[in-house]
Amino acid sequence: MKNQLKYLLLLFLSIFILSCNVSKKATVPRNLHRIYDPASSSIHPEIKVYNTSDTSSIIVERVYTKELLFNQANAEKKFLARVKIIYNLYDLNNKQKLVDSLTTTFKFEKLSDILYHTLEIPINTFVDNNYFLEIITTDLNRKSNQYSFRRIDRTNDINEQDFIVYNKSNDVLVINSLINEKKQFGIKHYKEDLDSLNVFFFSNNFETPQPPYINDTTKENFEVADTNWACHLDSINYLNFQQEGVYYFTVVTKSYKSLARKAEGFALYNFGDGFPIVRTPDDLAKPIVYLGSIDSIPDSDSIGKLTKLAVDNFWLRKANNIDKSRELLKEYYNRVMFANMYFTSFKEGWQTDRGMIYIIYGLPDYLFKSGEMEKWIYNPTGIGTGITFTFKYIENPFSLNHYLLDRAKLKTTGWDEAIEMWNKGEIFYFQNLM
Repeated sequence: MKNQLKYLLLLFLSIFILSCNVSKKATVPRNLHRIYDPASSSIHPEIKVYNTSDTSSIIVERVYTKELLFNQANAEKKFLARVKIIYNLYDLNNKQKLVDSLTTTFKFEKLSDILYHTLEIPINTFVDNNYFLEIITTDLNRKSNQYSFRRIDRTNDINEQDFIVYNKSNDVLVINSLINEKKQFGIKHYKEDLDSLNVFFFSNNFETPQPPYINDTTKENFEVADTNWACHLDSINYLNFQQEGVYYFTVVTKSYKSLARKAEGFALYNFGDGFPIVRTPDDLAKPIVYLGSIDSIPDSDSIGKLTKLAVDNFWLRKANNIDKSRELLKEYYNRVMFANMYFTSFKEGWQTDRGMIYIIYGLPDYLFKSGEMEKWIYNPTGIGTGITFTFKYIENPFSLNHYLLDRAKLKTTGWDEAIEMWNKGEIFYFQNLM
């Protein structure tokens, strides 16, 4: 009897210890520093969420064929790619409680004329709720995965994700919200048969954020639109969308000023044909603002426009060496391009708070993310505190991807040292300060 009691006691203790360990592990935040590192994964899906009814949405995921590994290690003995999708849905109105999850696998046969595969996954969401969606996409043949996160905000009467935007020439969904006058797009609402929408246009003349040690947060003025007009959905005049900037669509007929406090529509963006890559001399010159400015007078053409030589000379003066200047230029504009891919909201990604930190400091060593914030930590050795940047999600009528740096919490930034290193012709990595 004593042996039995002793055995049961040991069993209970082992179960208790194990349950404590599991609970402890479950509460430890995951380091997601890889989500903004394109080199960390071979697969880079594009993802959009659309609402399909008052109680459901659909995850639309575009996976590019060239990024998949095809092999014959399967029962069919065909060249197949296998993609596993896991989603976890969290309720932001209920302490980010997990309310739904799913794992599903797709197979694709290798076909030379298929550029990408579009995956559609239904998901239960409800009007008046606010969600945070985690998606893990895995190429099972290559054993490479990518984490992605999206907000699903169904708290407004007219929601950004209620509208389906598609390419009129082939009915393909527009996943990245980018448009221009050369791309003919159509617009549909999941339950309303709309004849027209009002469009408010704001030109692409947004403020660049101040250095992180300055407490003042950049505030954009959206009180008055540059222009507005009625857009008839059966006969859209695409010439109206040739100017770069933000086009805000709404069914409300009153002035935009009354909309600024609550999102009642959705936005599409025109940031130029090459976006997220920057190509023209003027576009190449804009992100340089974090390091200084180009002397535009001697490096302009006959009509005052910057030349490519002006940009090249800017980097050459810093590096004092052609090969080194090319290396600087390549790294800096790669960071600009990836900032545009990851952080674009109502303005280009390089011009956001996260984009600024990403370009100047590079990838963080630790990144922790929730539905309301991101915390970036630069501390490659793990010793000491390093530098921490906290970005808070801000509700914005134009974007579900708008975050602002919490400048009040910053004790040290290392900004001056980082800028000095760039201006001396050295690519800045945080470990260079150690």
